[in-house]
Amino acid sequence: MLSAAIILPGEAEMLPFDSLRAIEGVEWDGIFYSGKKTHPAFDRSLIFSSPEIIPLICDLLIVVDPAFCTSDYLSFAIRNGCHLFLSDKLILTTEERKQLINLANEGGTYIQIQNNFLFHPFQEKIRSQNNRTIFIEATQSAPAKPDRLNELLQNNLLMILRAAASPIHKLNVFCGTVPSRQPDVLNIHINFKNGSVATLTLKFIEQQEAHILSIHARGQVTTFNFIKNKISHSPIPALKSVVSKTSPDPLQEQITDFVKNITEKNNPGFSLDDEIQVFLLMEKIKEKIEIASFTIH
Repeated sequence: MLSAAIILPGEAEMLPFDSLRAIEGVEWDGIFYSGKKTHPAFDRSLIFSSPEIIPLICDLLIVVDPAFCTSDYLSFAIRNGCHLFLSDKLILTTEERKQLINLANEGGTYIQIQNNFLFHPFQEKIRSQNNRTIFIEATQSAPAKPDRLNELLQNNLLMILRAAASPIHKLNVFCGTVPSRQPDVLNIHINFKNGSVATLTLKFIEQQEAHILSIHARGQVTTFNFIKNKISHSPIPALKSVVSKTSPDPLQEQITDFVKNITEKNNPGFSLDDEIQVFLLMEKIKEKIEIASFTIH
């Protein structure tokens, strides 16, 4: 049984606390909450007035409030033996990320980053394709919003890297922009060392969202439609298309998976090391965007 504590943001009343409280293998020992209201799902006796005490009383520290995802605070928690489940809104340098990984490795603790997309029901089916993948094609369109590029890049690159399951051999980036702060059309072409090829197309000029991944392998195409939660095959096999149900509480699912991995001493589903690899790849892509982009006036 792991003793757990959680640091919550001010809007925490929107989180499904009842489902978190039901996670097996966890005993809740502490809560720090920066909001004005106390959620009724937790015992008031668990609430601490100071976040500095929290890492001293738990084995698993869940930091949902990105304001506490700082290098100093997380290092303090790791040195006190805490496994960390962190918000996906990390504002850390690459060097700070590496320092946290080294601290965790030295102390025998694990770090997992929240990522709802990687816990979509399709992800396990996508990973099962990686021993026979030949061509991967991902397309996503979305309305242009500030910082949306980072989110879409990270999620799609993670998915492609897991499907290919091979180091990158070559990377090409092509993009075009109507004068704006981010490219409106971005095309990424990746050659992998195992011979697989992937293309990723992101469009920020569409009003309606669409997100499709197609994996071509051994004469069959498997298509995952994330908006409609539907899987289809071509040629159509004996089994018909599958409609998948998304998890009602992705945070509970991810923490449950993390607790299982800690207990069984397995690597986290999305570790800080995984996040660094994708972060560095995104930086390379952004550098190429500056070189390869053209503007439509």
